[in-house]
Amino acid sequence: MLPKNLSGNGNGKGNKLSVWISRILLLLLIGGAVVVGVAYRDQVAEAATRLFAPADEDPIPVLAVKKTPFQLEVPSFGEITGLESTAVPTPSLRWGSLKVAWLIPEGTMVDAGDVLARYDPTEARLNLERQQNTLQSTDTNIDLQRNNQTTNEKLLDIDRKDAQAEFDYATTVMPQDEDIFSKWEIIEAQINANLAKEKMGFVGEKLKVSKKSAKADLQILSIDKNRAQTEIGIAQQTLDSLELKAPKPGLVVYRRERMREPQVGDEVMGGQVQMELVDLSMLEAKIYILEMDAGQIAKEQPVVVRLDSIPGKELHGTLKSIASLAMSRERNSPLKYFECEVLITDAGADLRRIKPGMALKANIILDKYDSVFVVPNSSLTFKDGKYTAYIQKGKTFTEREVKVGSGNHGQTVVLDGLQDNELVAMRNPFEARKVHLPDFSKAGAEGGREMRMMIMGGPPGGGGGMRGGH
Repeated sequence: MLPKNLSGNGNGKGNKLSVWISRILLLLLIGGAVVVGVAYRDQVAEAATRLFAPADEDPIPVLAVKKTPFQLEVPSFGEITGLESTAVPTPSLRWGSLKVAWLIPEGTMVDAGDVLARYDPTEARLNLERQQNTLQSTDTNIDLQRNNQTTNEKLLDIDRKDAQAEFDYATTVMPQDEDIFSKWEIIEAQINANLAKEKMGFVGEKLKVSKKSAKADLQILSIDKNRAQTEIGIAQQTLDSLELKAPKPGLVVYRRERMREPQVGDEVMGGQVQMELVDLSMLEAKIYILEMDAGQIAKEQPVVVRLDSIPGKELHGTLKSIASLAMSRERNSPLKYFECEVLITDAGADLRRIKPGMALKANIILDKYDSVFVVPNSSLTFKDGKYTAYIQKGKTFTEREVKVGSGNHGQTVVLDGLQDNELVAMRNPFEARKVHLPDFSKAGAEGGREMRMMIMGGPPGGGGGMRGGH
C-alpha cells in the first residue's frame, strides 16, 4: 500500500507531486540542452551551415533583366477636407475703418477682376479734401514767405546803403584842424563816423539773420507741403481701392462670424476677411506620412490619390504644405506622422460624388523613370565605394560595376552597367551563406534562473515557488 501522501486521496497531493516531478524532468532536459549547446556550439553551427547551404550542383537564382517603367513612391493615408478656397481681405487702410455700401450676393460665380464689394467713399473724400486744402494753404504760405523775404531784403539793403552813405560822408568831411574847428565839433564828427560804421555792421548782420530765418521757414513749409502731398496720394489710393475685386475665378461664399453674415452698413477694418472664393475645380485633402518616410518629400511634388469610396479611380495633385513637426495620431503610440495638405487638381465631374471626410490612400511620387532596369537589393554588392552585380556567362558568373539610382525597401534602379535579357544573380554567388546560432552560454547565465522559476510555478524575478506538499 502506498503512503497517504502518494496515494490518490481526496486532497490532491498525488497530483501535485506528479506536476512537481514533471517540472523537474523538463528543467533537467532544458539544462542538458543548454550544456550541449555551450560545449558543441561551433560544431553545431558548422553542421547547420552545411545543412542550409546549397550543394555545389544547386543553381544560383538568377533574374533576366528588362527595362521597365518605375517610380519611387512614399505611401500615405488621409481624408478629403473640402474645396480649395481663397480668402479675399478688405483693403488695408492707414486710418479708420470702412463702411460696406454694397455686397455681391453669396453664391455668385465671378471671374478675376469682378467687383465683390464697394465701400462708402464719404470719409475718404473728406480726408482728400482736407489734405488738398492743406496743400493749397501751404503753397500760399510759401509764396507769402518768399514775397516777405524779398521785401525785407530790399528794405535792409536800403538801410545798408544809407548807413554806407552816412559813413562815407562822415569820413569825408570829418573836421580835424583844431585851429578852425572846436574840439567838440571834432569829437562829434568822430562819434558820427563810428555810429555810421556800427550801423553798417548791424544792418549787414540783420540781413544775414533774416535770410537764415526765411530759409528755415521755407523748409518747414516745404515739409508740410510734402506731408500734404503724401496724404493726398494715400487718400486717392484709398478712393481707388474702395472697390474689392476678385483675385481669381470662383464661387462667392460669405465668411460668417458668430453665426452672422456680412451686411451692408457694417464697419470693417483693413485686412478683415468677409468672403472667400471657392475654386470648384480643386479639392483639398489631408494626408499623414510616417516620420521614417518623410525625408525626401518636398512641396509641389506630384501625388496620386485613390478614394476608398470610388474604387478604380485615380486623382492627381500636388503637395501644398508639409508640417514642420511629426506628431503621434494616437495616445502613447510610438508612430509619428507628418501632416501634409494636398491640392487635387483633376476631380472634375467626380466632385459631386466626393464629400469631406472620405478616406483615401495617396502615393507621393519622388522619382519616375520611363524605362530603366530594376533589380532586387540582394542582387547588388557594395564594396570599396562601388556597386557590383554578378552576370551569368554559361556556368560562371562575372562581376561587373553598375551605376544605381533611387530605390525603395526591396528594389533598386540600375542606370548603367546592364543590358536587356542579361541574367543577374540574385545573390553573391561567391559568398557562402552561414547560419549563426545564439550564444547558449550567455542565455544560460542570464535566463536560467527565470526559466527555473517559470517551471517551478513562480513569476520571473519573483519570490514564488511551490508551497505546501509537506
